[in-house]
Amino acid sequence: MDYNELLKFVQGHFTDGLVLVIGSGLSCAEGIPGMPELADHLCSRADTLAGADATLWSHIKASIDANEGLEAALLKHAPTETLEVWIAEGASELLMPKEREIIGAVLRGEKTLRLTTFLAKILKPTSGLPILTPNYDRLIEVACEMAGFHVDTTAVGQYAGAFDHARSCMGSCRGITTRAKTTVLDHFPRAIVLKPHGSFDWYKSGNDARRCSLDLDAERLIITPGLNKYRAGYDSPFDKHRDLANDYIKRAGRLLVVGYGFNDDHLQTHLLKRIQDGTPTLILNQSVSTKVEQIAKTSPRCVCLSKPKAWAGVAMVTNGHQFEQKGHNLWDMGVLAKELLT
Repeated sequence: MDYNELLKFVQGHFTDGLVLVIGSGLSCAEGIPGMPELADHLCSRADTLAGADATLWSHIKASIDANEGLEAALLKHAPTETLEVWIAEGASELLMPKEREIIGAVLRGEKTLRLTTFLAKILKPTSGLPILTPNYDRLIEVACEMAGFHVDTTAVGQYAGAFDHARSCMGSCRGITTRAKTTVLDHFPRAIVLKPHGSFDWYKSGNDARRCSLDLDAERLIITPGLNKYRAGYDSPFDKHRDLANDYIKRAGRLLVVGYGFNDDHLQTHLLKRIQDGTPTLILNQSVSTKVEQIAKTSPRCVCLSKPKAWAGVAMVTNGHQFEQKGHNLWDMGVLAKELLT
């Protein structure tokens, strides 16, 4: 595949059957702090811990100081339930002010999110566009609404929203129509945003989960990094979002993976299988790990675009081929949309 063939691949990729998988890399590109900043923030507030949690955190911090990274440290030293709550509080404390700042700039017209630019240029599928993400922040939801999409979060309501996938789906319905002599529901452009690790607007309400757009003094439902996330992912509504995400991955005609490092077993098992089976896949990452590069090299219809080390442009890795091209930063979702999509 040369550069011209790459352009044809990209321009033909965004059709019916597309499923998006968006990782923290896209949020970081918009200004949300990443995992290293979260590790620093948690270490700075460790004096609020006591007893067994303080001792456990000292072991976690030793792993972080040894450059193992926060997630690797939490995989080695599984946090207690109380320490998980403390980590979730720290994540909210660090990330939410920046999220608010970014969303404020968007609503004031001072900033356009990359995903908004992209969504404005692609086909609006009648069945809805699935977007699967482990991110807690709500930049995806804002980007979709700014692009004119109804956002289906599987919850009904903005302030005490109950999780009800069937009712939430109906929220974008604008009537009925006939296609191929079959009567079907007609929806506004719709994005189905699935968050198997939770969201900043998910709260614990007794034994239930509720979605509220306000910033409440209540326990947020987010799964922290590390070993316990695989156990916690089987509680509602995490389990429903995980199951729906995996179902969309299984049925995907094409995949777009943005800023995702393939470090999450909740999505990764089904996602990797589809990519390796030959589902057309485009991966956009600013920097590409050995793991992601290997996926692109060994999968028959997978193209990975990343940032070259030496100059502005794009580095491409695909099955049996790789090259670098000076020029536009096509690994950036916003640039790719502006330069290649009409």
